Amino acid sequence: MLWVSMSASAMAGSKNPFRVEAKDATIKSGEKGQVQVIIRVPEQHHLYRDMMEVSRVDDEASKPVVTGEASFPPGFTKPDPADPSSTREQFDMDVVVNVPVNKVDPAGTYTLKFEVSYQGCKKSLCWMPQTEIVEAVVKAGEGVK
Repeated sequence: MLWVSMSASAMAGSKNPFRVEAKDATIKSGEKGQVQVIIRVPEQHHLYRDMMEVSRVDDEASKPVVTGEASFPPGFTKPDPADPSSTREQFDMDVVVNVPVNKVDPAGTYTLKFEVSYQGCKKSLCWMPQTEIVEAVVKAGEGVK
């Protein structure tokens, strides 16, 4: 019985192998752009689409940047390992989520924060749902390269 307790304890403390990052964006005046939020999925692991969300964290400093709704790529519909009689949309590779930048006024350099929620799994083990905050710098204006 002691072995089972130690094993369960070790699993609960296992390190989340998924990583979240955001890519900075450079936008010329009058143009639109996008910020990419990337969830890195290790080999032989997967994410469930219905457990994923990317939303902007608004603050006063980044209000001049107007963003749209996050756009996810299509995943793969596969049997759910927890219930093989049903299917779920899954990702078994890195997921690149595009967040459109529709307007920046006035031009400048702004830091955007995004809250990223997801649940990652491998075969018969799923980590608890995770929520992370990532930042991306948006530079906008004349002569920006």
